[in-house]
Amino acid sequence: MVKPKKNAQPKQNTTAAKSWRRRLFAIFWRLAVIVTVIVFFYVIYLDSMLTQRFSESRYQAPALLYSRALNIDSERRITRDEIIREFRALDYRESRYARNPGEYQQQGNDVLVYRRAFNFPDAFEPGERVRLRFDAEAQLTEIETWPEQTKLQNIRLEPQLIGRFASDNNEDRLLVGLEQIPVLMQQTLLLVEDQDFYHHHGVKPSAIARAAMANLAAGRTVQGGSTITQQLIKNMYLTRAQTITRKINEALMALVLDFRFSKDEILEAYFNEVFYGQDRGHAIHGVGLASRYFYGKAPEDLSPAEVAMLVGMVKGPSLYNPYRNPEVATDRRDLILRLMYSDDLISQTQYLAALEAPVVTRASNRLVARARPDYVDFVQRELRQLVPGREWQQTGLRVFTYFDPWLQSTAEQAVAERMEALPDLEIQAAAIVSDYQAGTIQALVGGRTPVMGGFNRALQASRPIGSLIKPFVYMQALEDESRFSLASIIVDEPLNIEDERGREWQPSNFDNEFKGPISLYQSWLDSRNIPAIQTGLTLTPAKIRERLYAIGAAGAIHAYPSLALGTINLSPLQITELYGYLANYGRGYRLSSIAGVTTHRGDLVYLDERISQAGYEADAAYLARYASFGVVQEGTGKALGQAIPRALGGKTGSTNDLRDSWFISFDDRHIFTVWLGRDDNQPIGLTGSRGALPLAQGFWQNTQIEPLNLAFPANIQMYSWDNGSGMAVGTNCSNSTQLPGVVDERDIAACAPERSEEQSEERSDEEEEEPPRSWWRRIFSNDG
Repeated sequence: MVKPKKNAQPKQNTTAAKSWRRRLFAIFWRLAVIVTVIVFFYVIYLDSMLTQRFSESRYQAPALLYSRALNIDSERRITRDEIIREFRALDYRESRYARNPGEYQQQGNDVLVYRRAFNFPDAFEPGERVRLRFDAEAQLTEIETWPEQTKLQNIRLEPQLIGRFASDNNEDRLLVGLEQIPVLMQQTLLLVEDQDFYHHHGVKPSAIARAAMANLAAGRTVQGGSTITQQLIKNMYLTRAQTITRKINEALMALVLDFRFSKDEILEAYFNEVFYGQDRGHAIHGVGLASRYFYGKAPEDLSPAEVAMLVGMVKGPSLYNPYRNPEVATDRRDLILRLMYSDDLISQTQYLAALEAPVVTRASNRLVARARPDYVDFVQRELRQLVPGREWQQTGLRVFTYFDPWLQSTAEQAVAERMEALPDLEIQAAAIVSDYQAGTIQALVGGRTPVMGGFNRALQASRPIGSLIKPFVYMQALEDESRFSLASIIVDEPLNIEDERGREWQPSNFDNEFKGPISLYQSWLDSRNIPAIQTGLTLTPAKIRERLYAIGAAGAIHAYPSLALGTINLSPLQITELYGYLANYGRGYRLSSIAGVTTHRGDLVYLDERISQAGYEADAAYLARYASFGVVQEGTGKALGQAIPRALGGKTGSTNDLRDSWFISFDDRHIFTVWLGRDDNQPIGLTGSRGALPLAQGFWQNTQIEPLNLAFPANIQMYSWDNGSGMAVGTNCSNSTQLPGVVDERDIAACAPERSEEQSEERSDEEEEEPPRSWWRRIFSNDG
């Protein structure tokens, strides 16, 4: 009998254990291989995805809108108060010496200012310290660099930020290059957030381990171990969820990003991505916009105290917001300043001065201090044509406009005051301010209340223009110097005209009276209907229509006799464009709101080049300016002339049943167009002089007027014109009127003989026996 071995069972157990360990190791090895393969391919996927996204669509940036840049010119009229007002709007600070960009000093009749550098669409202009000198009446007389005292004719201040068009993700940022970030700010950020940034490979295991131990000991998250690269990955591509999966993704993506891109590219992206809080529902990202939001300046102009505050806010933009929590923000800033001083980034003098500096310098806690929706609506329409699509979000846009904040405020105030004075709350208003010498829109009001994406009447209200068309009829007639002058006699009498439908049309004047023989000039001043119709028939309605189309009128224009009374529909913007030809000596522009467009980095996308076109002969346009001045002095617009002593031109306009009230006025640079009416087209009971004119008066009374220049061009002189015949006569003739015109000296007639009362009666009897003559013969008759 064979006895079993005593150690057989233990050996079997050992063999089984070894077999189990081998199987476990094999499983582990297979799993490791599988995980490695998965991680390998996942990293390849991350590499492809991250490289493409970071290279091609790193950000979504908005279009930032800027006002006009104030041009301070020693040869143009500008006051000290206007310049100081602009400084304050741009967040310039009054200081003792004006040694830093964005500071100014007032001393006696001088103002010393350190103008900030700015990248305009047409050129970059560096910061410059200049002295502005004023006379006893506070008018600018001289500009010079300081302390070199080199004479300058003009300087430009940077424009004001007036609005933005948000990107699809509703994030606001102003993209800047790393070269625009002060070295002090770069050093401070690395000191506080990631001292080994230029030495690790995207992650820092020791920092992660240290943070993990601290968090485990505290039982909650008290310390972070993320590098700047990891923070950037989290901000740009991941959520803020505190999970293992997210942390692993963050680490892997940080390694990929660090491998594929340079440290400077990553740091630049961080400065453009870091979050700084909210402004009216828009997230503010990046130091480019944050420096403007909190301090009203570019990053390169930040002081050490401001650098410390912005770096300190990275840890908690809401907690350390200096507007909301100034005391907490001050403590955080001072802590960063101590670190900067301890690490020799700033001197003791800078450190002590920074501790005394205000934690925030802008008075407004809004990026755009005041919304301008009416004007911004116009800019948006124009920008869509210049830069279609949404691809611009990758680079962001800076849109430079012709918007003048002060003219806009004045126009808005004038509209508001006029609306308050009218009892009918349904009456709406529109107003436009244009610079007709440049062909630009500088201010725009689209309704009695601001237009927030709704119906903008300044652009969209197409209304009959009524008597506003008469100057264009007369101006076209005055181009024919052999047939028309301001003194030409037109008979204001009842007319019977067959209209386009074969019906008899009997037009009348507004007062239902007829003046008989009347000069073209007086007809213009009094806005008589019959003389305008007669002149229009002489020109022919077809030629009037042709000219209106040539200068930019749009829509249906019918060549009917009633065209001379303004039976066409135009918006306030369109009629403003047409009046530019009259005010600007016959040359006009297609009105624009956009001066230039660049990317956030300054690459030029579009630069407006204003090119005028001829619409009317210069001499005829001058006579139209002169007559427009007469309208304000003694015609239908005389209420404006009585209220404002400076030279202005203008024209009233009314339509059938007083449904529309128009008034267009201009000085030597600006046109101000006003329309009043109801959206339902019901009568408002106001003529142009009673409705729109008082609104214009409110505008001009609060504007620095450039008086209308009425100096005669080379071909025009002042002549005497016989009141009976409308012919040019000698200067000493009685029964004559002085008016400018173009006359061949050989055509000046002798004085008309004085007629006795008996001769006048005899002549009157003869006229009664004569058969009636056609109206066009009466216009050019020499016997009155």
